[in-house]
Amino acid sequence: MTDRRLPTLFSLAAADALGAATEFKTPQVIRARYGESITTYRPGSVFGFAPGEATDDTQMVAATLLGYARGGGLAGVLAGLQEWLRAGPPDVGGLTREALRSGQLDGGVRAWQAGGFQGAGNGGLMRIAAAWLVGLEGAALARESALITALTHADPRCVHASVFFTAFLEALAGDMAYRDAAERGLRVMDGLDARAALLDAGLLGIDTRAAFDAFGQADRAARAEVRARVRRGLEGHVTSQSGYVLDTLEAAVAHAGADTWQGCVEPAVLGGDDADTVACVVGAVAGARGLTLPEPLLPDLRLGHSWPGWDRAWAATAHFPALLAGAQAAAGA
Repeated sequence: MTDRRLPTLFSLAAADALGAATEFKTPQVIRARYGESITTYRPGSVFGFAPGEATDDTQMVAATLLGYARGGGLAGVLAGLQEWLRAGPPDVGGLTREALRSGQLDGGVRAWQAGGFQGAGNGGLMRIAAAWLVGLEGAALARESALITALTHADPRCVHASVFFTAFLEALAGDMAYRDAAERGLRVMDGLDARAALLDAGLLGIDTRAAFDAFGQADRAARAEVRARVRRGLEGHVTSQSGYVLDTLEAAVAHAGADTWQGCVEPAVLGGDDADTVACVVGAVAGARGLTLPEPLLPDLRLGHSWPGWDRAWAATAHFPALLAGAQAAAGA
């Protein structure tokens, strides 16, 4: 079976770049401006991204891969994300910014604690495909997904959504049927003691005892919410395309079961709101399924930001292969 990881990186980036034009617009405004179908990169990004430029979603996937390439495990990934942030990206979520600015592995936990344990945005889910892209599998993939997510988003809803998602990608890449792959992902999520993983890795500790307790208190309900949203998504239900992690997850599961790449991605793009992130997550699923990315989307595909290790002018086709290969080699998966 052909390795789908590099095609998935292209897929999520192209979907993100399509959604850049419609982010924070309503479906009515989108259709009035662009028509009933969006199959090419369009202008109109609220953050000034040019047609073909992928947003913070793919940028953080790339920054995570560059972090893996540094070596040092979780600390290397954190350093990669911090370098991206220090270069002043056009768009970055508030919780992500606060967590990364701390410079500590437990920055995400501390930011969640400082916010009264309310922050459950999609800033972890948008980039977590990187843990699967580097070649991790099984239990190691599940644990890594929890840790990488908690670097910025330590709410159990965020952590469990990511653990589900990477297991879902792994199952789909193995040609498991869509619904079966989703159920497998949920079983993997339920099988991981995520709080213990965060504690063992030093993301939870004495100074964040309140977060340790809050995670434990919310853990069971968070797993139940992820299960419910995934199964609603399997039935085609979309509550919203907001930046709330479970809205994003549900919408992505609902959209990404279509028969073609365009059929998966276009509803996310036309749905507006946090369209780039939903589309990026959908693109990862479409890539793991082996759906074919439309060839015309490749030549203009770039990332809309420069930071150490990446230049905004670089074509994805020229630089994604080395980016992924370097991360995979260093991760040793």
